[in-house]
Amino acid sequence: MDKKRLKVLIVDDEAGMCKLLKEIIQDLGYSPKPFTSPRRALAAVKQEKFDIAIIDVKMPEMDGLELLKNAREIIPDLDVIMITAYGSIESAVEAIKIGAFNYITKPFRQEEIKIAVGKIVERKNLIDENARLRQELIDIQSGGSIIGKNSKMMEIIKFSKKIAGSKYSVLVTGESGTGKEVFAKFIHTQSGRKDSPFIAVQCNLIQKNLLESELFGHKKGSFTGADSDRDGLFAEANGGTIFLDEIGDIDPDIQGKLLRFLQDHEIRRVGETKSRVLEVRMISATNKNLEDLVKKERFREDLYYRLKVITIHIHPLRERKEDIPLLVRHFLDEIAKESKMPVEIDKDCFRHLAAYNWPGNVRELRNCIETASTICDDGVIRPSDISKILSLNELVLPSDKHSFKESKEAVLKEFERNFITNLLMNNKGNITVSARDAGMDKKNFWDLMKKHGIKHGDYKDK
Repeated sequence: MDKKRLKVLIVDDEAGMCKLLKEIIQDLGYSPKPFTSPRRALAAVKQEKFDIAIIDVKMPEMDGLELLKNAREIIPDLDVIMITAYGSIESAVEAIKIGAFNYITKPFRQEEIKIAVGKIVERKNLIDENARLRQELIDIQSGGSIIGKNSKMMEIIKFSKKIAGSKYSVLVTGESGTGKEVFAKFIHTQSGRKDSPFIAVQCNLIQKNLLESELFGHKKGSFTGADSDRDGLFAEANGGTIFLDEIGDIDPDIQGKLLRFLQDHEIRRVGETKSRVLEVRMISATNKNLEDLVKKERFREDLYYRLKVITIHIHPLRERKEDIPLLVRHFLDEIAKESKMPVEIDKDCFRHLAAYNWPGNVRELRNCIETASTICDDGVIRPSDISKILSLNELVLPSDKHSFKESKEAVLKEFERNFITNLLMNNKGNITVSARDAGMDKKNFWDLMKKHGIKHGDYKDK
């Protein structure tokens, strides 16, 4: 919040007290407007927008509680500090009920006023920052359900929209927790199939001996427990899209049946000899390297090439940390809808979140925010809440299969990327200031950005 624009209304029938409070507010860098007459103060409230009010309780023209009530009817978001030499539990409770932010008794120390005003400003900044994030989130979501402003993500979103209308199969790759199913559903909703079923199947969670029946259905009596005819998930998805997650975990026998479907759009229920034709688009996903599985003869090469007609790779969260604030705001809005309890987040939390490596990607971030919203006080997530959940010094080391040189290079690369992105995030994309903070020549800083494909525009406030 701009200090110069923050206006503080001061109302006390004692001229000396008005003068003291005016000096305190000026010392804080804000703009005070003192009144010894509550009626004149109320008239000013009708003409001007005040951010904070400091009001005495006992005044001859108008009771301070009455002024508080009238002023908040005119300016609902006005934060009010009540002061009085006649402190009582009853008047304090009444002031809080009407909407006072704080209640201070005379005589007071100047520091008490400064602290009370500081808390209000902190709260207002928090509300403003979260409102900005909400608006940015709304602007981004107007183009679809994918959340992110990272340049790589924007390119993937654009590409996904282009291929959404085709009938070709799509292979989505990326680490666990990056949101592969979200992208699959996005492609579905951007296509002409959006009003038809979208069926998601977690292949690695279904027992191998049951997966074929789940996917393609079965005929009564075809195996023990098959008490009736059953259509599978492919038939359920007819006219729409089926999403097969962790497709790298399925057996070779089922791989052959998936290949048959991709070639001829035909499936055959377990126990049947007759095939049926279905109109289903197949999107598959994996966090494994299918090409390596092909070389090890654990995945069919012909199926692999059928699956990857169109390939989309989702980057891990550590490579697009500028998306973290938007994702957090999205999660908090969802949590508020579910719990009916709004939760805000202190903007200083984002430095902690950006410093973490996120091995579990977006899924881990969501779990972190859900936990933080549960343990936080006063409906505000603070850095201390985040630090309780995350180990900020965690470093995800490369596999022990790598040589010392490879491991060293991988760690250095990760350190460089995190170092540069954190500086740019803290300095809102300003390269000159970021290079200065790093103690580096601007050209060398720029070269590091180019090396890691980092664009400063992704970190500017919008």
